[in-house]
Amino acid sequence: MWSQEEFKTAVPLVVAVITGLFGAVVAVLTWKLTGRRERLKLRQEQQMQHYKSMEDLYASLLEMMHEGIRYTEARLNYDEYYQSMSSLLSRAMLKAPEEVLEQLQLACDALSAWSSEYRQGLPLLVGNTGLAMVSTQDFPHQEKARELRPLLNDELHKLNAKMKKDLDSRRKQLPT
Repeated sequence: MWSQEEFKTAVPLVVAVITGLFGAVVAVLTWKLTGRRERLKLRQEQQMQHYKSMEDLYASLLEMMHEGIRYTEARLNYDEYYQSMSSLLSRAMLKAPEEVLEQLQLACDALSAWSSEYRQGLPLLVGNTGLAMVSTQDFPHQEKARELRPLLNDELHKLNAKMKKDLDSRRKQLPT
C-alpha cells in the first residue's frame, strides 16, 4: 500500500488531475452549447428571412394586380406591367404553395377578362387630340366590364385570404 508520505504527495496530484479534467469537460461543453445556440439562432434568422421574403412577394403580387387595374383604367401601355408581372409570377411559382398559385391564376384570369372588356368598352380616342368618339359598340363591353368587376374583386379578396392563411401558418412555425 501507500505510505503516509506517498499519500500526501499523491492527493494534490489527484486533485490537480481531477480539476484539469473537470476544466476540460467544462470547456468542451461550453464550446458545444455555444455552437448549438449559434446554429439555432442562425436557423431562426433564416426562417424569419424566408417568412419576410414570402410576405414581400405576396405584397408585391397584390400590388401588381391592383396596378393592372390602374393601367387598364388609365389606358396605359401594358409592356412595363407585363415585364414586372412576369418576374413576380416566376418567383411565385417557385416559392408559393399550390393553393395560393391556383387562386392567383383565377385572379389573373379575372383581371384579364375584366381588362379586356373594359378596354374594348372605352370610347375610341381620336389621334392625340384628347377627344374620344363614343360608339354603340362600346356599350356591351362596358356592361360586361361592370359585371366582371365584382368577380375580379372577389377573386382578389380570395387571393388575399389565401396569402394571409399561408403567412399565418408560416408565422406559427417560427420559433418564439
